[in-house]
Amino acid sequence: MPSPSTDPISYTAQIVAAKRAIEQSLPVPLFSDPYAAALAGNEVENLLSKWRQVAERQGRSLEDVIAKRTRYIAIRTRFFDDLLLATLPQLSQPQVVILGSGLDTRAYRLPWPAATSLYEVDLPGVLDYKANTLRNIKPNCRHHMIAGDLENFQSGWIARLLEAGLRQDIPTIWILEGVVMYLPEPSVHSLLRTIAALSCPGSVLGLDAVKSGSIRAAQSAKNADRGRVVRHWQFGCDEPQQLLQGYGWSAEVSQPQNIGIAHGRYPASMPVTAEVGGHQQERGVWLVQAKKDPH
Repeated sequence: MPSPSTDPISYTAQIVAAKRAIEQSLPVPLFSDPYAAALAGNEVENLLSKWRQVAERQGRSLEDVIAKRTRYIAIRTRFFDDLLLATLPQLSQPQVVILGSGLDTRAYRLPWPAATSLYEVDLPGVLDYKANTLRNIKPNCRHHMIAGDLENFQSGWIARLLEAGLRQDIPTIWILEGVVMYLPEPSVHSLLRTIAALSCPGSVLGLDAVKSGSIRAAQSAKNADRGRVVRHWQFGCDEPQQLLQGYGWSAEVSQPQNIGIAHGRYPASMPVTAEVGGHQQERGVWLVQAKKDPH
């Protein structure tokens, strides 16, 4: 089956998978993902080839360049892994929904509690590619792949999610990893409204988002024909706590350089910025965990 890289959002999923795969080559990777390389395909060597040139040009070791270029994806992956592993034991009937799951491999690599139901929602081509690539690997949970377009609420994914067994009367863990920045603002609000409507109190939401300054920088990169990933960003948010409060969630917001003291990957004094022009203080990334408030 061909890779899903013809769609821009799908090829960003391969770039993310490649960064997860390359992370495994570091002396102390922040997580274990034995399946990312197979899903990333040629993108692993594509990135390494570019980074070897960067290392040579800047007089740095390849390992140093890798550690910098993978660090946000590594910390984000570890953040959501930790959120899941900390929250799941608190739920008597664990259910997890990963929206815009891309080439996520958590169904196969995390030690899920018995009877966990995991639902992944993404475009059918992405899910088919992943299912085919990992066809000989058994998920560690009750795994449901739900075809749907998060931008198109007529694509039927909400009904399919409920038909597959998602219960609205017990808490759900929702993961929106690397999703909202790619959506138009109205779609972000529609998605948050939908998640809120499907969630009972005690549900948990994990997401990452970028500041509005990062969107301006991404548009500059697009105009300059740079930034294979960031050029597709559309939505930024400077007040994620207020955004989520409007949909009934109490949020705890972190920046990646402060999580686990950045696991040693970010200098304490350096702002997190997209590697495309613009004013540093206006750019940045949020990592959010939120809990659904009582009605």
